[in-house]
Amino acid sequence: MKTVVTTCTRDCPGACSIIAQEKDGRVVKLRGNPDHKITDGFLCKNTTHYLENFFYSPQRVLHPLIKRDGGWEQISWDEALDITASQIKEVIKKQGSQAILYYQGFGARTALQSMNKRFFNLLGGVTTTTGTVCGGIGHVALEQDYGVKIPHNPLDQLNSKLIIIWGRNPAVTDIHLWKILKKVRRKGTKLVVIDPVKTRTAKQADIHLKPAPGTDHYLAMALIKIILKKGLEDKEFMESYTKNFTSYKGLLDKYSLEFLFKKCDVSVNELEELALSYALGKPSSIVAGWGAHRYRHGHLAFHMMNALAAICGNIGVSGGGVTQGFEEYEFFDQSVELDDPGKARKLPMPKIGRAILETCDPPVELIFVASGNPVNLNPNSLIVKKAFEGKFVVMIDHFLNDTSDVADLFLPATTFLEEENLIGSFGHSWISPINPVVPPQGEVKSEFEIFQLLSLRLGLGDEMAGTSTKWLKKMASPILDKGVTFEELQNGPVEMVPAHEIPYADKCFKTESGRFEFITDFKDDNLEVGDDGVIDENFPLHLLSTSPDRWVGSVLPESEIKNGYLEVQAHPLTLKAYGVADGEVALLESLFGKLEVRVRGSEDVRCDFVLAYKGGLMRHNKNINVLTGDILSEKGEGAPYYDTRVRLRNLNS
Repeated sequence: MKTVVTTCTRDCPGACSIIAQEKDGRVVKLRGNPDHKITDGFLCKNTTHYLENFFYSPQRVLHPLIKRDGGWEQISWDEALDITASQIKEVIKKQGSQAILYYQGFGARTALQSMNKRFFNLLGGVTTTTGTVCGGIGHVALEQDYGVKIPHNPLDQLNSKLIIIWGRNPAVTDIHLWKILKKVRRKGTKLVVIDPVKTRTAKQADIHLKPAPGTDHYLAMALIKIILKKGLEDKEFMESYTKNFTSYKGLLDKYSLEFLFKKCDVSVNELEELALSYALGKPSSIVAGWGAHRYRHGHLAFHMMNALAAICGNIGVSGGGVTQGFEEYEFFDQSVELDDPGKARKLPMPKIGRAILETCDPPVELIFVASGNPVNLNPNSLIVKKAFEGKFVVMIDHFLNDTSDVADLFLPATTFLEEENLIGSFGHSWISPINPVVPPQGEVKSEFEIFQLLSLRLGLGDEMAGTSTKWLKKMASPILDKGVTFEELQNGPVEMVPAHEIPYADKCFKTESGRFEFITDFKDDNLEVGDDGVIDENFPLHLLSTSPDRWVGSVLPESEIKNGYLEVQAHPLTLKAYGVADGEVALLESLFGKLEVRVRGSEDVRCDFVLAYKGGLMRHNKNINVLTGDILSEKGEGAPYYDTRVRLRNLNS
């Protein structure tokens, strides 16, 4: 039996290092790599069952497909590539290269995906996306306050005396971080969760605060005011290493504690307990999640988290800091992309449907999708679907999904068990190898090979020529310059930043002043009804759409592809107010769409929102994003999914 080290590439912070076992040309088992300090020898249940639910699934597409007469028909690779190249040539000839939209999703973020971008830049610059449907909102605040976003190694949580998990559910979405948190709790560290939902993580916390949706910054401001009132601030750190505190305090003084308590809807006693615990339990850390990003003014929550850490001197110390995520491409040379901002046209990813429909001179005529399912996962999915219809759509993927329903060509891709690549992580600072365990199944090809073959048909072959190894060595050159050999990268994961290296330990920040800089302008987030129509008194409930533990992204196990209704959760009092019984089918409506759902009563949620899970297929009437609004955050060009307002309606009323 042969063993090969490879890495999971799905949209997850773990980027788990895997030891795959092969026998007689078949992958028979996947297990965690004990030589990776984060993976630590175990895998999530989704990866444990990856072989039967994904890799060897009978639903996986193994041959190129073309849509004819409303159905899919298998064709050869030569035909598929010839058609794609012909369409590209025709669009460029008639409208120019910017009439092509390249949409790169977050389904896999490997090093060689830079070659995808190189291909489209070689065409002369196409239309691409700007912003994100993930975590860009809070990054603006982190970069403004510190000068650059540098997170703590997850293992540094072992040095914390108190940890605040803010808008994150690692027991479901980041099990390796959760293992670290369980270990540190056994040492006596206090675990606090701030989340409007009583999540699986919250149920095991020492303290759980359930603020009203979108009020995280008010909660943080209340904590700060309590700490300052009691004189528990770290005066030495503030005087020596921060800037703008006087102006910042002036902002705080505009809001009374009573106002802040009321806004976040958390009791005085709970806030005072947490404020004292955080200030006196140094080192205390804040691990922020993606939940706090999903509001139009989500950047304010991160500004206030950062301010809380600075005021208590919890920056630049082991076991402290405010950590959200890492940059997957940080250690790679991305110059191979040949990016030229002057050539590419950018459309906002959170509003991609509406942007396509409104864009002209030239209009978008051809859409190329890789590692993404925008018709399902982007806000206002019905508009995204409408925008894709009538365009020539080519997609690279493993399964037919909501986006393939409006595609013309489907090009089947390899997985992390069939290709050579490298990958970083947004959950830690390890670079891990992707090595082929078995030959590609059926006729599947890697994205790298697909774009190389297309380049030959378009006269770009010389610019894309070379083996994957050649290009990976170039992209990994910053890593190799640190003394790591390419063979070491191929053989196993490499830690780029040791756990003992603490961000800002030297108290030198990358801001213009060289100090931590408090926010000086603060716009209250009392949202008014706008042209986007997100806030409407007829739709009083927030819609929160979180990650399920049964699948990753929009890839559902076969057991989930069945008839029935999308299940959502609401508080029993909310059900009573709307005249809906527990387990009853009701109509969930927003200004953007409506969906019949089965409603379950749950006291784990507040009365002011409905909880749903993302990733259900539109074709089965389970896609919650038919309801979410395609708006932009105030900062960071993010997608404020949770600012969508909904109402429940009894179908019999």
